[in-house]
Amino acid sequence: MASTRDDHGLDPVPSGQRAAVVLWTDDTAAAYAALTADGAPALAAPHVWLDRLLIAWTADPDGNPIQLVQHLPAR
Repeated sequence: MASTRDDHGLDPVPSGQRAAVVLWTDDTAAAYAALTADGAPALAAPHVWLDRLLIAWTADPDGNPIQLVQHLPAR
C-alpha cells in the first residue's frame, strides 16, 4: 500500500477485498487520454515508475482501479 500512496498518489483501501486490473499497452498516454476523455475517472496521470515503465491509473464504472502500463525503451 505504501507504494500505491507514495509512488502513484492514490488513496488505497486498507481493508476488504480489492483488486486492480493491469492493462499493458504500447501507448499509456494515449490510452489514458482516450479513457478519461470518454468519462473514466483520472486517478493518476501517466508517470515514469522504476525508470522502465510508464504507468497511469483510472477506474472502471464500479470504482475499481485500472492501471495502464507501458514498457519504456532502455536508457
